[in-house]
Amino acid sequence: MLTGPDVSEHQGDVDWKKVASKHEMAFVRVADGDHQDAFYGKPRVKAIREADLLLAPYYFARVASAQNSQRDGAAEAKMALRFAKEGGWQWPGDMPLMYDFETDNGQPLDKCARHVVQFVRAYNKSEGHYPGIYTMPGFWEKILPHLGAAERKLIARCPLWQAEWGVARPRELAPWKGATLWQYTDHGSAPGVSGKIDMNRSLIPEGKVRALARRSNTPVQPIREEPKPTPEHPKDVPARVPEQHWDKWRRPWEPAVARSSAFKQLCLKHGHLSPNFTVKEAACHDPASTGVPKSLITNAQRQAFSLERLRHELGDKPLPILSWYRTPAWNAQVGGAVESRHMQGDATDFTVQTIQSFGVSRFDSACEKVWAKGGFGRYASGSRHGDSRGTKARW
Repeated sequence: MLTGPDVSEHQGDVDWKKVASKHEMAFVRVADGDHQDAFYGKPRVKAIREADLLLAPYYFARVASAQNSQRDGAAEAKMALRFAKEGGWQWPGDMPLMYDFETDNGQPLDKCARHVVQFVRAYNKSEGHYPGIYTMPGFWEKILPHLGAAERKLIARCPLWQAEWGVARPRELAPWKGATLWQYTDHGSAPGVSGKIDMNRSLIPEGKVRALARRSNTPVQPIREEPKPTPEHPKDVPARVPEQHWDKWRRPWEPAVARSSAFKQLCLKHGHLSPNFTVKEAACHDPASTGVPKSLITNAQRQAFSLERLRHELGDKPLPILSWYRTPAWNAQVGGAVESRHMQGDATDFTVQTIQSFGVSRFDSACEKVWAKGGFGRYASGSRHGDSRGTKARW
């Protein structure tokens, strides 16, 4: 999971190295209409790059109106790209320019819909890739009915950066199948930034986010040099894993692997709970992205190896997690049970989409097997819960 603040001239100067002590991304406003942000420019971009943060610039959209001489979406794309490039943005390397589409600018909704389509088409024709789109449910759901089938297909190619605060997970907005980035609060904080700010996190694997910038999925904060593999080193095992642990890395579902203290310590050393599940993935979804406390890491790692067994039962395919650890405060915020195992770090929830992708019956059978001595819950919403509490519990 990648995280980071989004800032504009309203936050003033930012210490990006301090930001990088806890985050991996920098969302920076380029301009609001034809008003260029006072702090966006080559010095800010240079500081972000020197801090090894992934730059995600955004442009605040202003639909064509009398105030901007009826500048249409195509003309706006040309202007926004010029502003972004003059300030140092470049692709590949940085994230695509994000189109902040959250106001009708006093214009009819059908005109707004035409405007965003014009912007996307002009941007794609100019740059050869698609811009990101920032929006929120209340506004976007008014625009959607004014988009035709072909236009929806075009918009769906743009990565979605969705703003939705005070929820455990953002809702799905058509025509996308899910958001790439999520602005989860407007009252967050980050080291190096003054005052309360908007905070963001990724909702897809880190490698897929970096792929949007045509960056490789290299480690960040701190950066570790990977030793060069010997010719005999298996291609499906990271070079940092010594030979005595190769088989464990490749077969993490086997009971003996979960009992190996040396292997579990190796995983933790490199930010993993187990080969396919990271420490960061288990973090709470609260605004601070609170990590699993050291006192509960053992619990979280036990759950991770249970998830490795579940993953294997389901054909060794990626297994997205809806939620894992919760602080007591966040558990109360999202309406969790008073004694929820999420607060112990050994419980995970799964979305309806994940369950249906494997087949409900198959998923449930696998969970019953993996958590025969743990908790397994089916919710009316269609989501599922599994935990490694050590005693059988069903609901």
